[in-house]
Amino acid sequence: MTTSGDTLLPLKAKGYSFRKKKWISHYRHAKETPTELRLLTWNVDFMGAHNDDRIRRILGYLETAILSSTPAPSVILLQELDVRSQAAILASEWVRKHYAMFPTTPEPWPHQYGNATLVSRSIPFQNAQMLQFANSRMGRTAIFVDVPIRLTDSVTRVVRIANTHLESLPQGTKMRPKQLSVIAEMLRARDVGAGVVGGDMNMIGDHKDQTIHVAAGLDDACQSPDDPSCYTWGYQPPTSFPPRRLDRVFFTGKHVCVGDVEVVGKDLRTKKGQWVSDHCGLVTSIGLHS
Repeated sequence: MTTSGDTLLPLKAKGYSFRKKKWISHYRHAKETPTELRLLTWNVDFMGAHNDDRIRRILGYLETAILSSTPAPSVILLQELDVRSQAAILASEWVRKHYAMFPTTPEPWPHQYGNATLVSRSIPFQNAQMLQFANSRMGRTAIFVDVPIRLTDSVTRVVRIANTHLESLPQGTKMRPKQLSVIAEMLRARDVGAGVVGGDMNMIGDHKDQTIHVAAGLDDACQSPDDPSCYTWGYQPPTSFPPRRLDRVFFTGKHVCVGDVEVVGKDLRTKKGQWVSDHCGLVTSIGLHS
């Protein structure tokens, strides 16, 4: 339990063993501290039909168009997974070969859907943990992982990366500031050099709702926040709400360098013509400067 009343749980990261043919905690991986990371976040929509087909299409798109079949060091933040889409990720040959994942079962999720984070197997990450928000009526959480990034041969700093899905809809307006504030506090922990949070922020309201990251002391990685080309939701399909930039990447820390975010997956569909999600994804890079 945290001072804010939220519940902080350790998560067990697992990698796939091709020899044992299962996901295990003690898996083989190279220990190489990267100088830069690719970061991708995507709400993959648990409510749509054919969740397993849609997530397979997303993973194939990441492999062929965004991160490559042999991806550079990267972290993938996924929201709104359910049992079927989680199982499809665990069955992916590309994921099995290149990523560790947590959680690998639905048990840590307070609701029937939740988040999962994938980290390149080559990265010696640590402290995978999940924060369950006490004020959430929708079972919302944040997943954290500490990733070392190398500035020089002798200087390495820990960047804490959070994956979150804040409270939805106008009813969640009062909950979102507290949820993001708690995340920001954890990103500024004493043993952490910098922090980045990506995910579905659900900032659908007025000016006050659009600035909850400022109140939390976080910077927005998007350099053109009012440009409709940066909107990630409201087109697939159109809804009663206007299109919005619901998915965002925020950061904190003097020495972290987060690249401009790029919207990916616009109008991406399965072979049967179904949109892979009602959200688009975001991709950016994380590095350090002196």
